[in-house]
Amino acid sequence: MTASATAPTREKAERAREDCEYVRSLLNVRQPQFAAALEAAARKLLRDHGTVCASSQRSSQPGWGLLAAAGRPTALPDGQTCELRVGPEFFYLGSDAGTLTVRRGPAPDGDAVVTMSAGTFYSLLTGQTTVTGAVRHSTVNGDTEIARRALEPLAAVLAKPAPSLTSEPAGI
Repeated sequence: MTASATAPTREKAERAREDCEYVRSLLNVRQPQFAAALEAAARKLLRDHGTVCASSQRSSQPGWGLLAAAGRPTALPDGQTCELRVGPEFFYLGSDAGTLTVRRGPAPDGDAVVTMSAGTFYSLLTGQTTVTGAVRHSTVNGDTEIARRALEPLAAVLAKPAPSLTSEPAGI
């Protein structure tokens, strides 16, 4: 796929993420009890999925979990990158103006490379383990501090509500 072919796909994905966050913010304001129940059900589903995938040693879909962390605040300095390997999948974690960016594929000239199991990955996302615990159960090549900073936005991301948006979503 060419770079020009992936640009519309990235724009659609970003628009979908913005739309999702906007709907979630409206739901939190207008139907807070339903929003809380829906969020709890989604966390349980993702937590259970991670447990099943980790116990069966099958390849899971870590990209779905990383979508929840993209755009969250990060202490990772602009220009520094971390490659995250979960099973056979590779992701490029970076920072843009203090927010986490996630791209599929290996990181070019990454400052750190973190290789972790799907079980460790989902434990980090659901808050069952900390960044320190995830690093301890992973292989880190390169700068460990960069790895920690890149992983911090992932910690318990599925256990915390997404930040609400105050503007209308794109395309509506």
